[in-house]
Amino acid sequence: MDYQNTMSKAISILNERSRYGDLIDVHTEIAKIASTLIGKDLSLHDIAMIHHITKLVRMKRDKTNVDHYVDGINYLAFASEFGAASDVEADIKEMAAKFAPMPKAPVPDLIEGS
Repeated sequence: MDYQNTMSKAISILNERSRYGDLIDVHTEIAKIASTLIGKDLSLHDIAMIHHITKLVRMKRDKTNVDHYVDGINYLAFASEFGAASDVEADIKEMAAKFAPMPKAPVPDLIEGS
């Protein structure tokens, strides 16, 4: 299969698999379960990359199965989206800490009688 057909199939698969639910919701649920199982917080990006790694192993064992390549393309696309989203969250947290830092100790009550 040539690269244009592979890319077209990847898009087609995305449309078909939307029946499994929202991309972010599904990966969030997977991340929660996987994080609990291994005792380490996993991000949506981590989950997408683990899926891609699975496809890499399958490609190594069966280089002729186009589905491995198509799914791998999609998992990398998911990782790209999730990676960009996590960078935005980190930027927001950094700005919040800079411009509205949380007090390190409880703020004393400055109003008498309250």
